[in-house]
Amino acid sequence: MPYDFFVINFFPVVGIVFMMVFLWRNSNLERHLKKQFYRLAFFVAAEVVIYNLELILPYTCCNRLNLTLITALGYTLRPVLLYLLISIIIRDDNRKRLKIPLMIPIFVCAVFSFSAFFTSLTYHYDEQNVFHRGPLGWTPHVVMILYLLAMLVLSFTHKKKHNRFERVIIIEIVVMLVSATFAESLFNSYAVLRIATTASLIFYYMYFQSQKYQDEIIIKQQAQLTMSEHFSLQMVTTLAGTVDAKDSYTKGHSNRVAAYSKEIARRMGKDEDFQKKIYYMGILHDIGKIGIPDAIINKNGRLTSEEFMVIRTHPGIGADVLKNITDMPTLYYGARWHHERFDGTGYPDGLRGKDIPLEARIIAVADAYDAMTSKRSYRDSLPQEKVRSEIISGRGTQFDPVIADVMLSMITEDVDFRMKEHLDDS
Repeated sequence: MPYDFFVINFFPVVGIVFMMVFLWRNSNLERHLKKQFYRLAFFVAAEVVIYNLELILPYTCCNRLNLTLITALGYTLRPVLLYLLISIIIRDDNRKRLKIPLMIPIFVCAVFSFSAFFTSLTYHYDEQNVFHRGPLGWTPHVVMILYLLAMLVLSFTHKKKHNRFERVIIIEIVVMLVSATFAESLFNSYAVLRIATTASLIFYYMYFQSQKYQDEIIIKQQAQLTMSEHFSLQMVTTLAGTVDAKDSYTKGHSNRVAAYSKEIARRMGKDEDFQKKIYYMGILHDIGKIGIPDAIINKNGRLTSEEFMVIRTHPGIGADVLKNITDMPTLYYGARWHHERFDGTGYPDGLRGKDIPLEARIIAVADAYDAMTSKRSYRDSLPQEKVRSEIISGRGTQFDPVIADVMLSMITEDVDFRMKEHLDDS
């Protein structure tokens, strides 16, 4: 076909320029991502140069060895471009596992392409520099089709990674490249199709690479959030441990109350965010005891009225501490109101019924249950039936009846009275 510099170079040059503008406008992209874009630009530019040489050299005094070399490089580079695109389309941890299998066709194509130096089975140039395809001349096209099939299979076997729009794009790429492959072989008029295909790959690559980059950002954010939550839980648990350490008789009390509260919330159909929030509240519900003298907390025997008045200040102390944590503005609810009673006779504010935040009503039941099932300085832990009767008698007066019923169902299921032990072991 006649050489037309404009037709052959227009599309890929526009694609490369567009990619450079994209990189310039997104200068905050990470270095590894920029390297991948530059790598693609290099291969596309190399493909364009090679294709120009394939069309120009036959009309010059170039020898057949140089023509063979240029054609072999061209056949080898085309599957490399598809490999780069497929490696981005996969977009998950399987990419490393599939890396070697996906590279095998490239090596096969390279072997057959460069075999033209030794045999004419794939292709050869005659004395007039005219290209002739051999019996195995379809090998590069078969390799391309294998990549296209892999692209289709991977897009539909990784549906969670690709939305419907992306799968339509992949199908469009496959149809376009199949058309270009057959046009090159059958009609000998493939300049526009081949170069347009190369240029189009740039745009598709940019789209999928951008999506992959977004995925990486989301994964990093999730990892940072998980790390932050883990750190927060460690800090909260450590802080609560300082309270429990003040009283040898209530070791682990805060953790158990938190676990009971979370289980009650789960049984009430609350979502995971609520469960996580109430778990933190449960761990910190007694944080105000930091401000109570050890002599009162560890007193052997019942408290005097004056000492009890001091103890009653711990909800307010705890709330004042936790109100400073602005990232969780409701964290203080459990500390402030876990001693409120459903009938309004509790403290510190005498709230009644549903005026008491739900989280505090749940923690109140969990706190009472753990207090009754734990050994205190003035008594041993209560038997199972006694605990049940106390919950029943407090239903509607001390406790929210709905929450009390949930706790009663947990007690009923705890046939061996080992719920506390399981939590201590976990």
